[in-house]
Amino acid sequence: MTIGVGFRCDMGIVLCADTQITWEGKHKAYESKISYLSGIDWTMASVYAGDPHLMKSFRDKLRELVQLRPHGKESSAAELREIIETALCCFDDLDSNPMALSLIVGIIIPSKEIRLLKTEGKVISDVPVFDYVGCGDSSLLRYLAPITVDDARWPTISQALYSGTYWVLQAKQWIDGCGGDTDAFVLHWDGRMHRRSPATPNWEQHLLRLQLGIAKLLTTLGDAEISENEVENRLSVFCEHFREEHALCIRGL
Repeated sequence: MTIGVGFRCDMGIVLCADTQITWEGKHKAYESKISYLSGIDWTMASVYAGDPHLMKSFRDKLRELVQLRPHGKESSAAELREIIETALCCFDDLDSNPMALSLIVGIIIPSKEIRLLKTEGKVISDVPVFDYVGCGDSSLLRYLAPITVDDARWPTISQALYSGTYWVLQAKQWIDGCGGDTDAFVLHWDGRMHRRSPATPNWEQHLLRLQLGIAKLLTTLGDAEISENEVENRLSVFCEHFREEHALCIRGL
């Protein structure tokens, strides 16, 4: 099982994923599920769920098709979407098993276009704010999404990194087959690419601290044996931790 999430942000794209691959016989390996390509005037990154061998073949076909583009032609997100669709149509396996490969794809035309796409088999759809691949029909992510992300507006890159890291963290804890380190990748509005994976273990610890604080607050609700002073102390500790995390987020993690 895999967890891969993507966010269309106000100034770019954020992708997050676990790194565990479980082969038949329960053999486990660990590798990044996020990959990227770039040209003179475009950048693209994707996270996948499904067959790793099929993903490698798709990636090779995508590179091949990109190299066939006319040199000097101005790029557009619509053209790159068509190239992705053409590459997917080369794999007949997806006709009988669409879930063999699912993707979240971010495309940046520097300072012009930001596009987030999702593929399931050979079908491509636009993603307005966020979506995920893997985890099957996960009630966990359906629960987390509305309480961690406002789907009525684009998040900042920092907000998406925090939310994506937390989603992956929870998937690794509660969904069988998700595991390993948390990968995080940013495509910026100006075309720069930035791998943030080295920072995710630290973010996970900060998020777990906040989660523990919320749990302590909830256990006080309706408990007459906990004094008002203890309630105020727990509130004060949590609020201080929250202020610290908010300040880190505002500063750009």
